[in-house]
Amino acid sequence: MARCKAFDEDATLQRAMDLFQAKGFEATSIQDLVDHLGISRQSLYDTFGDKQALYMASLERYRRAVSRPFAELLEGPLPLRKALAALFGMTVDRLLSPEGQVCLMAHAALERAAEDPETRACVRDNLRHVFGLFEARLRRAQAEGELGPAHDPAALAHYLQSSIHGLQVTARSGASRDDLEGIVRVTLSVLG
Repeated sequence: MARCKAFDEDATLQRAMDLFQAKGFEATSIQDLVDHLGISRQSLYDTFGDKQALYMASLERYRRAVSRPFAELLEGPLPLRKALAALFGMTVDRLLSPEGQVCLMAHAALERAAEDPETRACVRDNLRHVFGLFEARLRRAQAEGELGPAHDPAALAHYLQSSIHGLQVTARSGASRDDLEGIVRVTLSVLG
């Protein structure tokens, strides 16, 4: 008879994701995971597989969690400028919160994507998804007359996505709220 798991798999995956976000893949050892998750090494392997599999599950969990509020804002009824201001404001708030950390996907892109095809594919899929959300909202704004026809929705979507990543790096290097909000104002000024 199989034994029942003595831990909550979802909560454990959340803790693993938090640890990978704080330390990165390379600096997180299996022992770090065992200690942080509060489960045995064997339970970790039996439930999640190896460290790479747990990392990939963490990336996927993070992607779903972070893309949900982006999608709600960009697909919702707010006018374009208000939706983007809310999205960038939410990003600044998250980055400056006491537990604020750099985006796990950005961390994965910098740390692992060049050498690990699985991580690279996950990061690329996430970038495509976020780009698609931006581009669809910008095209909708053009169709509704909120954005002039001179704007290229695809180029603008790439710009907005790059600006989000730039905010993360800038926040990580100690920028103030005023600095970050100034960057957001300039970023949004391209809308006209």
